[in-house]
Amino acid sequence: MKKILASCKAEVKGLTTNSLFVAFVAISVLFLVLMNLFAGRALGHGDFMLTTAGVILIAPVMVLQNVITEIWGKKTALKVTGFAIFCQLVVVTLSQLVIALPTNNDNVDRAYNWANVFGSQWRIVSASIIAFVVGSILNILIFARLRKRSPQDKGNYRLLYIVAAIISTIIAQFVDSTIFFVLAFAPVGITVIEYSWRDIWTSIGTGTLVQIALELILVTVATVHIAKWLKGKKEKEEQEQLGIRSEELGMVDLVD
Repeated sequence: MKKILASCKAEVKGLTTNSLFVAFVAISVLFLVLMNLFAGRALGHGDFMLTTAGVILIAPVMVLQNVITEIWGKKTALKVTGFAIFCQLVVVTLSQLVIALPTNNDNVDRAYNWANVFGSQWRIVSASIIAFVVGSILNILIFARLRKRSPQDKGNYRLLYIVAAIISTIIAQFVDSTIFFVLAFAPVGITVIEYSWRDIWTSIGTGTLVQIALELILVTVATVHIAKWLKGKKEKEEQEQLGIRSEELGMVDLVD
């Protein structure tokens, strides 16, 4: 097992930052799609609802946004967000198409149950997109502004990164949760999956607290270290590229 882990670690270290960027985009898209699928699953006990399973994946999406913003810039992070939303629209469009397709008599009940689960996806996804766009923009812009104002090359890099990530997350997560739960589950009688206002406000509060707790764990344990490593790796690659270009220019001058 140790040899396998060491081999995987060596493989990751050998990847370029461009290859790692592709991996970050893929994970972001995966988490966003799963987040909306999980959103219809309520979490609670007895008559009391706490939140939905979708909140488990909001924090990972946000911390990935922070890393992408830190390494590749806020414009790139916003483009990744747009691409993730496009992929989610493809998923929900295909889901609605499958619901509309006919089935045989032996599977009518299964098709009906499947439609009940995924039939409300259009509302959940619409709410998720609006909430995700607003929350993501806030998260990216606030994080980028805080990181721009704080020194990034000193010994307190990790502390400043964590503070910026937590502040941006607290604001973005609360706004995201409020918009999402109200638009997706308000009891207005248009979809099967709807919650009472008590459950909605409880979900907003609980969801925000859960997301912040997950953010604290993910940032302090993993992403701050990943961001620092990636930043150093990217700077090293850029310096190597500059060195190669300087050598090429020098060779051209010698030829001339």
